[in-house]
Amino acid sequence: MNSPQTMEEIPQAAERRNFKRIRFDRPVRFQFKDPSCFGGCLSQDISAGGVRVNFNDFVPLGTELTLRIQLEGERVAECRGCVVWVTKLPFMDRYQIGLEFERGDSFWETRKAILQVIQS
Repeated sequence: MNSPQTMEEIPQAAERRNFKRIRFDRPVRFQFKDPSCFGGCLSQDISAGGVRVNFNDFVPLGTELTLRIQLEGERVAECRGCVVWVTKLPFMDRYQIGLEFERGDSFWETRKAILQVIQS
């Protein structure tokens, strides 16, 4: 019979993030592939690889969105993102959504602008 493991013996889960993440409470405008489906939300945190936002509605995994993220002052980062995780907030009809930035025309410019915010 195996004895129970102590906390010191249990391997810790590996950190899966590739980029430093910071708290980031800023407005984000979004648009789905259908141009008539758009809106706004508030970010929770951000990294050079993606952003976590609060949504009022469920958005399926794999959904692609165009994002306009308000950075410092008048600076705005515009990029495409793909929903990689969704969590329903407890006791609310709201969701937290993880969006991974997708490579595209503005990908490197957006990543550079976000890195500047993170490092400041």
